[in-house]
Amino acid sequence: MNVDAAISGEPVPNTTPHHLQPSPAAHKANSAPLQQSQSRRKTALTVVQTVMLVLALSLSTYSYASLDSMDMEVGTDGKNASEMLVRTEGRSADSICTEGGAEIFLGNDLNENGYLDDEEVTSSTKVCHGKEGLSGPQGAPGTSGGSSIGLIETEVLDFGTIYCSQSGIMIHSGTDVNSNGILDESERTTSVPVCDGLVGSNGNDGSIGTNGADGAMGAPALVEQHRPPESVCSTGLILNFGIDDGRLNGVEFDGVLHDDEIRTSLKICNSPLEYGPISDFANGIADGVSPNCDALAWMKQQQKVLMAGVNGIDGCELWLSSGTESSTQLLLDINPSGDSLPGQYLGMQTVQTAEGERMFFDADDGVNGRELWVSDGSEEGTHRVVDATQSVSLSSTAQAVQWMDGLVLIDASGQVYWSDATSIYSLFEHPMFTVEQQQSLAVATNGLSDFGQEMLHANDTRLWFSAESNADVEPHMLTASGQFISWNLNAQGSSHPSSPLVIEGGVVVVGEAEYGRQLVHLLDDGNSNWLTSMQNQGAGQPTSQVAENLGIHFIQGKLIFDALTSGVDTQLWSHDLASGTTQILSTIVASPGESAGGMIHKQRVWFDCVAPQVGHEICSTDGTASGTRIEADLHQGLTGSNVVTFACHDEVLFFLASGERDGVETGSILWQVSDDEISPAYDPWPGLNNHSASGTYGGLVLTEHHLLFASHDGVRGHEIHAWSHGQVTEDWLIW
Repeated sequence: MNVDAAISGEPVPNTTPHHLQPSPAAHKANSAPLQQSQSRRKTALTVVQTVMLVLALSLSTYSYASLDSMDMEVGTDGKNASEMLVRTEGRSADSICTEGGAEIFLGNDLNENGYLDDEEVTSSTKVCHGKEGLSGPQGAPGTSGGSSIGLIETEVLDFGTIYCSQSGIMIHSGTDVNSNGILDESERTTSVPVCDGLVGSNGNDGSIGTNGADGAMGAPALVEQHRPPESVCSTGLILNFGIDDGRLNGVEFDGVLHDDEIRTSLKICNSPLEYGPISDFANGIADGVSPNCDALAWMKQQQKVLMAGVNGIDGCELWLSSGTESSTQLLLDINPSGDSLPGQYLGMQTVQTAEGERMFFDADDGVNGRELWVSDGSEEGTHRVVDATQSVSLSSTAQAVQWMDGLVLIDASGQVYWSDATSIYSLFEHPMFTVEQQQSLAVATNGLSDFGQEMLHANDTRLWFSAESNADVEPHMLTASGQFISWNLNAQGSSHPSSPLVIEGGVVVVGEAEYGRQLVHLLDDGNSNWLTSMQNQGAGQPTSQVAENLGIHFIQGKLIFDALTSGVDTQLWSHDLASGTTQILSTIVASPGESAGGMIHKQRVWFDCVAPQVGHEICSTDGTASGTRIEADLHQGLTGSNVVTFACHDEVLFFLASGERDGVETGSILWQVSDDEISPAYDPWPGLNNHSASGTYGGLVLTEHHLLFASHDGVRGHEIHAWSHGQVTEDWLIW
């Protein structure tokens, strides 16, 4: 073969392809010019290499001489690092995002104003909405179809990549064409890097200076990706941004972003957020919740709903759910022979104890009567609260409030206890108090009885309660440091304190005075100051029903409350703490808060009311007569809206009430107040004159993800529904 091939066993001399060789005669004829050409090229190459070598040596010598001549300086102290912030803004439709979307800005808060200003932005990225489909009728979420869906995935970028010199993440988005639940590389339509900021040097010569005197060594910034809760978003992601600085309950420099170390989060969902029934206790049209069997509460750490429900077999028992119907299950049949009715008197209260998150409630196991129970969300962790010496028997007069990593509660005999979910103590023998403090408290509280029957309230450091002594019911206070204070507000008899509101310097309560029920400020130092002296216009009639429905609310230096001073309906009142002025705010608005109480939203107190021409509707006030108004007439005319209850999340107010939509009766549904506009949020049973009767049983429970309440959807009876509020409250971006 006329080829230049290697002999067997020898190494191949090069990897260039084999070529046919010319004949010996042709080779001889061409060899001289070829050798001359190769010689000239070798000479030129040698010259170029020599020149480059000389230049390199010259530059190296100059660099060394320059560095040697410089004065070495010690690095100066650095300044505290600025906090990293993330800001998102809505994006209108344009050539980049044809359906609109959002823009994400990252940077450091250099001026420390808590807001990422435009000049502080160091990087940004865009997240575009998918093309909007045709609107369909509202209904409960169905099973997943076979069509393609949009996906978003993130990829960690290492230090020194072509995208990010200081590492970061790449956000990929696209359509899951093959429906395998993974965004394959061929399915990606956009890929946008989000880079970490550059860390500057502290010293003039590049060396790192000593720690600044104003703060300790800065902690690294962390970004973590999580899957969203199934009850909120079926497909999406959560990006948590924070600093590994051990803030509050975090652990510094452990490489883990704990909840308290998170500074901001970016939540993106590929579909509308979830909503609909999460229970069908009774399987079908029968009611799963009913009077005395409608307690429910959210366990934030466990991300679980604990609730009472009846399935027609086990009676009213304890159920657990992750917020979806498929996850709802009977947690424990506490009373195998009947109804345990969990939460009948105390409801369900989530408490952060020394052992972790616990849910307290009352229940009857059919053997020991109604007692205090606790659950950690597991069957084995659900039990009676009883120790070697005692348990707590409860009745319809039972009261309970969270205080000092446990629960303060009043038993059936009017005695007061504290429990940490494991043991039970007399309140004044709390294990945090010293022996000397316990002995002093035993003397100070000797002779007191019927604790907390009219008032039981607490904040982080103080506990206020009513108690009786020699037939005189007065207010008392216990501090976390063991200090005990009593007030005698009414020298002629009992003051019967109620409706407490904590303000600066103490607590405002309603007490019995010479002219009936009045507001009084109980100061932390043991003094008191009567605030109002309202008089009933009826001859010889004292002021009554003060703050019994609306309660007391504090906005813009004013106390807002309800009181009966004439006629048969309570009126709306205001007391200015600075001027001491007390005035009625409206002669038209009546019965404020009679059904739903009140709630502060955007520096206004919102409440249900009765007014001429509109009936029972929604009203609000800013604490002035001119700023008191009727907010809506959900039912045109005198037909009442049956406002049930309020809940508020950030800038959005929610409430359950009946109304009309385009002239058609909605029944009792969930409404929202956003940007001062009232609109329906969720109708569990949509359709002509269908009445879901939302809120007939139970209340309205707000979590960081949902609004939970009992409702009727026409297919099953009264069951628990969950509606994710993140899209309305702008906690989530819908892609």
